[in-house]
Amino acid sequence: MATSVSPISRYKSLVNLVSAIVLSLVLIASNNSPALIRARGIVMDASAYLYVPIQWVETLFTIEKDYHKLQQSHVKAQIELNKYKNLVRENQRLRNLLGFKGEKSFDVIPANVLSNIGSHTMNSLTVDQGSQDGVKLLSGVVDAQAQLVGKIVAISPNTALVQLINDKNFRVSVREMRSRDVGILSYNLKKGYIIQDVPRNAAVIAGDSVVTSGFSDIFPEHIFVGWVSEISPVIEDYVKSVQVDLATDFNRLEEVFILK
Repeated sequence: MATSVSPISRYKSLVNLVSAIVLSLVLIASNNSPALIRARGIVMDASAYLYVPIQWVETLFTIEKDYHKLQQSHVKAQIELNKYKNLVRENQRLRNLLGFKGEKSFDVIPANVLSNIGSHTMNSLTVDQGSQDGVKLLSGVVDAQAQLVGKIVAISPNTALVQLINDKNFRVSVREMRSRDVGILSYNLKKGYIIQDVPRNAAVIAGDSVVTSGFSDIFPEHIFVGWVSEISPVIEDYVKSVQVDLATDFNRLEEVFILK
């Protein structure tokens, strides 16, 4: 015996669709009604309250993930640091066995830049530390990143004048870190900052780091100077010049450190 099906049950899906459409039209038509606005506010407030703990849980998982990453980075950095410390100690031990003298030690005197002067005679700046603060003539000067700035060329009780490395008369002995070749860095009006008289067979390439060589009573070795930017053609079949981009931004110097 066949069971009878009511018309409403037969067209249940169609009835639900029509009801949803009618309800949507009613809501759209009464979009600005006070009752709908109040209902919308209640729903939004409830959603906000529900979102706060969800966001807190997500943040907690994110922080934990970042913490584990930082732990790994810290351990790796500590291992590298320990390796370099061991290399330094081993190097010092071997130098002592071979009879080499120890490296020179020095302190630094922080100084604020009072003025930055560029003229046809000398590129220089004045700092607020002088002889009363322990500053001496021909002391080396670096910036906060330990990059070469210049040297002290004049001094008063409370101030000092620094000749900048970008001055045309400045000279400094430098070393190319990768090839270990040494030369004199100076300013050339046409070519910029160059290391002159580099041996023809020197394996210098663009991008190599340039530091002070230590062959000076003014600057200790390994003060960062800049990067090799270009290598000129060989001159007179045995030497060539190397162009250098300086690391120090002289337009943004606000404080420097005088090597004592």
